[in-house]
Amino acid sequence: MALRNQVAVITGATRGIGRAVGERFAAAGATVVGVYARSGEIAARLQAEMAAQSLPGGFYQGSVDDPDFVGELMRRVMAEYGRIDVLVNNAGATRDNLAMRMSVEEWDAVLRTNLQGTLLCAAEAIPYMKRQGGGSVINVVSVSGLYGREAQANYSAAKGAVIGLTKLLARRYAEEGIRVNAVAPGMIATEMTEPVPPGKMENFLHHTHLKRQGTAQEVAEGILGLASGASGYLSGQVLKLDGGFLR
Repeated sequence: MALRNQVAVITGATRGIGRAVGERFAAAGATVVGVYARSGEIAARLQAEMAAQSLPGGFYQGSVDDPDFVGELMRRVMAEYGRIDVLVNNAGATRDNLAMRMSVEEWDAVLRTNLQGTLLCAAEAIPYMKRQGGGSVINVVSVSGLYGREAQANYSAAKGAVIGLTKLLARRYAEEGIRVNAVAPGMIATEMTEPVPPGKMENFLHHTHLKRQGTAQEVAEGILGLASGASGYLSGQVLKLDGGFLR
């Protein structure tokens, strides 16, 4: 029970990696607060499953790029649970296109969710963590942010910027006992990767040591490790969970 008595806020919590993280954190003893923008039916079902197992926590609907929503969310979490120990910035969006063909709307939509949303959530959660003497922030990025990927100019730029933000926040808040790290998944089998054409998937896996896609549960295990006390001396790092992707 690595997260017993801890409160974890997870964005993008109804699907893929976010859902797997919520389930793993709950199993590790955490009170899980899930955030979602859509997928209300899934959130209701997950909430019912938590209630049936007498698991603490709940789900809140809103956009992470909305400052008013994010501020109110963190205040509600503090009012109801009294603390915020872990923040997992997982909410993400893609609008793939080549850089020279990308519209301003495509660029802005992805930057708002992936970069602005991460900044807003961290900016609202960290003051509470400071007040209680520590906490852990884990930002879910991507190998696209490390290496750049064809037709993902906006996504690569956003995730690369989050990596820079991760390192900045880690340096700034280390003395307050707050650790900030990032996880960079490779090709993970989720709803987000389902539209990838077979040819592109084959090429990606050809350049991956393990020759397969990862699972959301494998990423969740890595995030749990960063959130727990087992990684108490780890901050400002990017953990690659990519099966040995070679670019």
